[in-house]
Parts: sequence; C-alpha cells; structure tokens
Amino acid sequence: MKAKTQYNDFLGTVAADISDGLSRNGDDLNSIAKHFELDTDRFKIVGLSVYGTENFRVSLICVDNEKSTAEKEHIVKISLEIADEREILDVIFKRLNIVLHNQFEREYLEKDYDEEASFSDFHNDQEQ
Repeated sequence: MKAKTQYNDFLGTVAADISDGLSRNGDDLNSIAKHFELDTDRFKIVGLSVYGTENFRVSLICVDNEKSTAEKEHIVKISLEIADEREILDVIFKRLNIVLHNQFEREYLEKDYDEEASFSDFHNDQEQ
C-alpha cells in the first residue's frame, strides 16, 4: 500500500512513534486497534491511514478475516468516526515525521541531509 493523493505532486516517507498513552499495550498497531476497540476476531490491523487537511480523516487498514479466503486476503480501510479529528494525532502519536520531495526527484528518497539549520541562519529578515 502506498499513500496517494489526486496528483501526487510530492512523494516521500513517514515515520512515527506511538504515544505513551497507547504504548501501555505495546508499541505496535495492535495497541491502536485496542484503543479503538476494533473487533480483532474479525479484523487484523495491518496499517493506518491519515488523509486530508480540510476533510481530515484517520482510517484503520485491516484484513477482514470473514471475507478473506485462502487465495486472497480481503483488505478493508475502515474510517474512524472521531469527534475532533485534529486531536487524534496526539492520541495516536508521540512523534510524527513526514518527509516529502518533488515527485520526479526520487533520488532524494534514499539520501540524508548533511546539516540541520534554522531558516533564519541563512535569511536575514532584519530591516536595515
């Protein structure tokens, strides 16, 4: 599974650490499943999707054990009904890092930066 938007102007990677509140049940997706009381007899959580800005939503990506067969796992994306979607990021994640690059400059996906600096280190905004 890959993240995608209408045009995919930017591509990249994401890394996250589970929040301390959820990590009491372990540092994996099963902790998130337990938090949302997912029916783990029927569903096996295999991923998480965070999508949107204005119409923000979080979904659990799961294997549906009832609809799966020996030949093919049936994967379902289950949107969560959350009162305040913005706060859900703090509930789920302690840290979240999203790194994006122009879609046609894939060579930067595997590189790391050589230096970390503040914007103001290179741009003087003071009036003279």
